[in-house]
Amino acid sequence: MVSSLVNAIERCGQIIPVITVKEGDLSFVLIDGYLRIAALKRCGKDTVMAEIWRCKEADALVQVFMRTQERRWEALEQAYMIKELQERHQLSLGKIAALMGKDKSWVSRRLSLLQALPDDILQMVRMGHVSIWAATRVLAPLARANPDHATTLTASLLKEQISTRDLTTFFKH
Repeated sequence: MVSSLVNAIERCGQIIPVITVKEGDLSFVLIDGYLRIAALKRCGKDTVMAEIWRCKEADALVQVFMRTQERRWEALEQAYMIKELQERHQLSLGKIAALMGKDKSWVSRRLSLLQALPDDILQMVRMGHVSIWAATRVLAPLARANPDHATTLTASLLKEQISTRDLTTFFKH
């Protein structure tokens, strides 16, 4: 992803500004644009075109999330954002759900990816070997009860393709 941005920046320069919020007199928090920053560094650039939003960091995070027309957010990105809003900005799940236009159950399922799943299963989700549906609806609840069983089931899912219907039936039993 960064390589294609490097090529685009070398051809056309930076087109889309990064988004920041002002934290202090001379400090800013980068809200969106981490890949653009990495690409600019690889191009040897030492300046960045940025939008400075005049709002709280939590509000800016939600605003960036709501801009879904620009790109589709991965479930783990959503989970990390929710975790940030909950832990660092002390927002309740209900408040996060309302800000994101989602229900509390959706927010809770996303967060469960990070809270319940062991690292090895989370890595399988990151790599696309385990679906988000299976991770949130089956593996996370199972991992809360018995992490070893969730790990064993994940290993089986990697060896054998199981439909979500069959996985649901298996989980119910």
